[in-house]
Amino acid sequence: MDSLPRRIVSLVPSASETLLSLGAADVLVGRTNFDTTGFLAHLPTVGGGLHPNPEAILALEPDLVILFAGDSDVATPHLLDRMGIPHMAIEPDGIQDIRDIIGQMGAISGRQKKADSLLVHMDLALQEIRERVRGLPRIRVCYLLGGTPPWVAGPGSYIGELLEVAGGENVFSDLDVLYGPVNTEVFLVREMDLLLAAEGASVSLPRTGTPLRRVSPAVEIPGPHLPEAALELARTLHPEAFR
Repeated sequence: MDSLPRRIVSLVPSASETLLSLGAADVLVGRTNFDTTGFLAHLPTVGGGLHPNPEAILALEPDLVILFAGDSDVATPHLLDRMGIPHMAIEPDGIQDIRDIIGQMGAISGRQKKADSLLVHMDLALQEIRERVRGLPRIRVCYLLGGTPPWVAGPGSYIGELLEVAGGENVFSDLDVLYGPVNTEVFLVREMDLLLAAEGASVSLPRTGTPLRRVSPAVEIPGPHLPEAALELARTLHPEAFR
């Protein structure tokens, strides 16, 4: 691409949030059903982030589509190629991925200095949280995403890494996927101090006596608000460190 894109369809909510944080909302012309922030509500939707409506994308005449990398949706890149629409794939799995995406969004929006500043703020904020919980007992915690059987956050995931920053120990760090379903019987045999889930998430587990605390659904959105998500988790796990 010889010039910066002026019409972007984002199929990745974290990319949309990043462009907003960089002051580049004007380049967004399309969103997914999952981009529910008020700043994007006026934009037309193209369906889901995976397997979106190609006709809806084409109608918006984008000069760039941002989509998920990986094998979850191999059809969309081929469709975009056939329609002659440039695209870039990103993978917001862990904290470093979020940092990389901020840099990428800064480059394609012509706001690299703003992106660099955002990264500095993010790194300082995360380091401050780590310092606040340093030396405190690690809380054995499970983060539930709902579902039947229940889905949990595994190692290397954005949420799993945030739990570590916040002074937690992910009891499902042995999961072989970033997020996945587990048998409810596991909750009867694994030692855990706390269960976490977003407000509104459906949680159905055996009675174990382990307390369940709710957090903001925004915690689950990997993007530029990562420091705020880490702080909420840290305050939940270690309220004594923030009095």
